[in-house]
Amino acid sequence: MSAVRARHSVPFVMIVSTIKGNYMKYTLIALAGASLMSTAANAGTVLGEVRLGGVANGQASSTEYKVEYSDTVAGLVTYGAELQTKQADNAGALGSKISVKAGSVLPTLIGFKSSAYGEFGQNLKQGNNYEFWGAGVKAARDLYGPVSVNVGYRHREGFGSAASTFVENRLNAGLGYALTDSTSVGATYYRTDGTVRDDQVGISVTKKF
Repeated sequence: MSAVRARHSVPFVMIVSTIKGNYMKYTLIALAGASLMSTAANAGTVLGEVRLGGVANGQASSTEYKVEYSDTVAGLVTYGAELQTKQADNAGALGSKISVKAGSVLPTLIGFKSSAYGEFGQNLKQGNNYEFWGAGVKAARDLYGPVSVNVGYRHREGFGSAASTFVENRLNAGLGYALTDSTSVGATYYRTDGTVRDDQVGISVTKKF
């Protein structure tokens, strides 16, 4: 990895290093490093995000960590992979969801660049492992100068017997701020309904290669 790419990875590593839990910290640092190295020979985008849960209705707090890699082929086809890791209130079993995604770029509407995708994933948690599928749409547009806005919707559902224990419908909206042509930060609000109701605020760093 070049010295330039190593310097760009520092902000994300610093964010992770201040968050609770050595296991979670080292897992995310390793994944972020692997993602950055994988882009050394490929274009794409790496996003690291910390999501703070329990921000409404007196919910028990929990924190979620996400790393996502995405890319577009010929301006038409999108693909990517995502890891989510979560542990409620610093206690209980650590849960992770790993998924792969593929989709297509949609026509630009009112200045919003959008895409739709499907995904397949695996929930990894002691005593509660299952596979799931999902589908979603996301859109973003520049507002003024370095500021942009983004919105999205995603549905996830377990296969077979897990279909009755895992259903997720999530809406999100947020703002981004471009620090440079390739690096931006953002804040996003997530509202999730289904088998579990949750409200989260995410703080993210995005790096384009």
